[in-house]
Amino acid sequence: MIKSPNSVLADAPPITSPGHLFSVVLALGQNTIKFCERLALEMKSMQNDDTAQVFDDLAHREREHINSVREQAEQASAEINAEIDNIWLKRDLRGDLAREIADNPYLMTPYRALRLAVINKERIFEILSTLAANQEDGAIRRHAETLARMELAEIAELRLRRRRASRSEVETAIEKSGLGKPPLELENFNKIVGTVHTIIRTLTLTVRETWASELTVETEQVLDGVLDDFQDVPDGLTSGETRASMEAAIGQDNDSLFAALKTLLRELESAVDLFLGYAETTSSEEVVLAAQTTAERYVHRIAVIRDELSLLTGK
Repeated sequence: MIKSPNSVLADAPPITSPGHLFSVVLALGQNTIKFCERLALEMKSMQNDDTAQVFDDLAHREREHINSVREQAEQASAEINAEIDNIWLKRDLRGDLAREIADNPYLMTPYRALRLAVINKERIFEILSTLAANQEDGAIRRHAETLARMELAEIAELRLRRRRASRSEVETAIEKSGLGKPPLELENFNKIVGTVHTIIRTLTLTVRETWASELTVETEQVLDGVLDDFQDVPDGLTSGETRASMEAAIGQDNDSLFAALKTLLRELESAVDLFLGYAETTSSEEVVLAAQTTAERYVHRIAVIRDELSLLTGK
């Protein structure tokens, strides 16, 4: 198998047979179940019953998915007792974003649990699709493609559940703006980006000004970083009646610096979901590229704000 140094499979041992492939996928599934069961117990110990139920359900769904994989292996007459290199298990739920979500149990909600599940499934899909694209053995390639399609179906369902969880948990200012329909032209997309950036910049300015006396040096740096990222939005857009109405809406559910930072985090996450949703559904290649690039701008700030929230909880 020819692999780029930057490939998801760059340091992985080669898949040598269909049985080996199915064994790896089953091991990833079992690892996912253990992870969900552990977090379900953590949520129960913290009396976060709603999120615990989500993780219990995710573990149940993964068991059903594993049964489907076993059926595929049986139909292919593939042996599924191959020895699995530990490097494959490290790929499950890997990545900075997944770790940051999972390592902050005090910030866990049903939405975040489903978001974590989507990240996990997307990475397994990435592994399988990369295997299919680079595999010279025809049988292994066909099975990798079939398994990748199964993961893609799981991702679609999880994304739908995540959107529902987001709406039931809290409707963000971005969602209230009614921007869900994917734009057909780059010009329209850029207008939407301007609206989203205005919301985020307004919220950031409001947090900084309202809780100025409580800000630590580190928190100020976090907020200044967000403003630097979105300095292409003129302050004039975040003043007057528009800003006043946004501030009023923002202030309704934020009675502390911690709550305000959580709101800012939700808006950034909502923006990422919005733009990646555009990338998945629009028919314009220009919009796809712009949506993916714009979403990437938010990822670093999401990580930084989540770290700051962890410090504020004393964890």
